[in-house]
Amino acid sequence: MNGKPELVLFSARGRESLPDCLATRLESSAAVTYCPTLTALSDDEIVGQCADARVVGLTRRACKDFHGGLVDRLPKLAGLAVFATGAEWLDTEALAKRRVQWRILPDYSTQTVAEHALGMLLALARRIHLSDRVVRAELPHTVSLRGWELAGKCVGIVGLGKIGLRIARLVSAFDAKAVYCDPEVATSEYEAVPWERLLAESDVIVLAASVERGARPLIDGEGLARMKRGAYLINPSRPQLVDSEAALQAVLCGQLAGYGVDERVYSPAVLAGVEPGRILQTGHTGWYSDEAMARGAGAWVENLIALAEAL
Repeated sequence: MNGKPELVLFSARGRESLPDCLATRLESSAAVTYCPTLTALSDDEIVGQCADARVVGLTRRACKDFHGGLVDRLPKLAGLAVFATGAEWLDTEALAKRRVQWRILPDYSTQTVAEHALGMLLALARRIHLSDRVVRAELPHTVSLRGWELAGKCVGIVGLGKIGLRIARLVSAFDAKAVYCDPEVATSEYEAVPWERLLAESDVIVLAASVERGARPLIDGEGLARMKRGAYLINPSRPQLVDSEAALQAVLCGQLAGYGVDERVYSPAVLAGVEPGRILQTGHTGWYSDEAMARGAGAWVENLIALAEAL
């Protein structure tokens, strides 16, 4: 089509997922096929849509694991731009072997995810999620709604990148003490502490670390046992950072007072055996705000255009 490279873009609403001005810009650089989907596609479905694509735009809604076998089945693929901050779901070694250029969105949701992490923490601290259910008579009025203040608590942040730093500043505004553990960061703004000390002394631990493909959980049963008894664990990052079964057992025995995770990890049947309010799941919505969506769409289209024009 007029010499433009074939580009296939997966999104929830197809072309309507982009503002018209961005879609028009993208279409000036590539022959775009829009593939709307609200669910994850099979490998065969992705290959069927992308057999001739030189560039692919992908969301995690459409694909949960862009693995090496999938890369091998797309011989014309030269560029991949994903609407995501993390790359652990991409087989970057397979992409590099095929010399496929790939791009992520490292900055679009920093503020949104940081605010979501604080919201998860405040919900658990003040039992806001339970208060609503009690008022609706979904839970008996005997359920305790007694909370605690963030002021004066020690909040240990694992990973002081852009999101972790923003979380530290937000909790500091509540007069909490923020400390961090990150061997790749040195700053005088907050106190760096060794891993063992962060586990032992933090009233709350917030995970703001990235995930490597295939890596073992950062917080496992041993790590949970070394945490201060009755502490809270907040995971707005990836569920793979925590051994989910170990976290469940830690909640059940009282080692953890609460666990917040931005994903659907535990089934309703499992949660039925847990004291109400001790586990908070937010279904991978930490990135989902008006502002982040607008920033992300703009950055995604810029990445797609750059990949298309490099061919």
